[in-house]
Amino acid sequence: MAKVIITLTDVGKGLDVRCRVEPDSNDSDRLQAVAAAVGYGLAGHVHDKVRNALTKTRKGKKNVH
Repeated sequence: MAKVIITLTDVGKGLDVRCRVEPDSNDSDRLQAVAAAVGYGLAGHVHDKVRNALTKTRKGKKNVH
């Protein structure tokens, strides 16, 4: 059973977002390839969600319109 692990860490002025695949010793090559593809796809999606969440939670955000 391969695992996709997403870690969020507070660093400086922002967040460090990491997405990694942790394969199990008895996983087939096919399963590892699918898990890697899912991990890569999730990395972009998670990055976008985090960026949107940070934009919404910024302190002092003002509407100029």
